[in-house]
Amino acid sequence: MVSVFKSSFLQTALIASLLVGAVCAYLGVYVVLRRIVFVGAALAQVSSAGVGLAMLLNRSPLLVSLLFTLGGVAAFSVKSRDRRITQESIIGIGYAVASALAVLFVAKSAQGEAHMLDVLSGNILTVTPCEVWWMAGIGLAAVMLHVLLSKQFLFSMFDSETAQASGIRAGWWDLFFFLVLGIIISLAIRLAGTLLVFAFLVVPAVTGLLLSQRLGRVCTIAVSVSVLASILGLYMSVRMDLPSGPSIAAVLFAMLVIAWVGTKIR
Repeated sequence: MVSVFKSSFLQTALIASLLVGAVCAYLGVYVVLRRIVFVGAALAQVSSAGVGLAMLLNRSPLLVSLLFTLGGVAAFSVKSRDRRITQESIIGIGYAVASALAVLFVAKSAQGEAHMLDVLSGNILTVTPCEVWWMAGIGLAAVMLHVLLSKQFLFSMFDSETAQASGIRAGWWDLFFFLVLGIIISLAIRLAGTLLVFAFLVVPAVTGLLLSQRLGRVCTIAVSVSVLASILGLYMSVRMDLPSGPSIAAVLFAMLVIAWVGTKIR
């Protein structure tokens, strides 16, 4: 297996996959526990629409997708006063509109529809060392920030009333969490694509929750699963000449099934 990763571009792709997987898996535990999985999917699609617009305007995909994602964060975090319009409805509308815009923007761009596959499934084999450094710096900062402020995040997530009584403004902390998540998603999609980022956000976290009920252990399992899936999926991609993103996602799903079967047997 080691011989496969002797090429410099494969080493860069592996490091990028490990970084994206570890950061998204860690944040994904909180996404799943908050029951906002659909928010992750919607933000990923909004970021893809930003990438499509960047292709159309020949601008920086990272900057435009980040602006789109932050706009999505602002829209999804607003709770409508009209009871007929739920927050889930707003998120669903955002997901549908962003999906349509992503296809329309890419279809009319100079690069053409051939790039749509990379926007959706990603091509981590084309990642540059500079992008890896950006992901490493921002990802580490996001995780460190989340660890240092874990008390506020956990209070706002599990017991907002107690948080308010303790002087913790749950609404602001929820918005802050969405902002961190949105920044990570917009950067990760540029490296790995919508499909793989969403898989990293959900599948390792669910696998960890199947195997443990302790939060710290769940995070450790989720990150470990993403790391192992990145290595095995990228190896399978190179050996079998398959797309990298879907290969890693398939390995993630296989590990989830193994964990589920193991819990049933136990």
